Amino acid sequence: MTGRDEIGGIFACQPARQENYAAAVQLRIGRPVDALRSANNALTLLHVQPVRAYGTEAQIQISQASAHLATGEADGAFEALAPVLALTPDHRLTPVTRRLAELCSDIGRPHASSTAAVGLRQRCR
Repeated sequence: MTGRDEIGGIFACQPARQENYAAAVQLRIGRPVDALRSANNALTLLHVQPVRAYGTEAQIQISQASAHLATGEADGAFEALAPVLALTPDHRLTPVTRRLAELCSDIGRPHASSTAAVGLRQRCR
């Protein structure tokens, strides 16, 4: 194909969202350090976009938290997840709640036994 795709709105895939997809894939293939880098890039890109989607931002923060947990950094996970946990129920879209549930199921794993991990586990209930 040549030319530019002019479809926008919810069908657009801005660079921040692309980085978030990369982070999700990197988490699934066991590369949490790369996933954290992609998630951090995604947040940086999101903050300079003309339009920010809170659902995308929440998913990026969940990716960050997952990467922190996978590297044994429960404090980083707690910090990354705090804005997501602060969302009001009407802002917790299905993709966000699904990703949050996946993350919360990971908290019970052995690498997540610090005080911060226990705090996260309690907040997920």
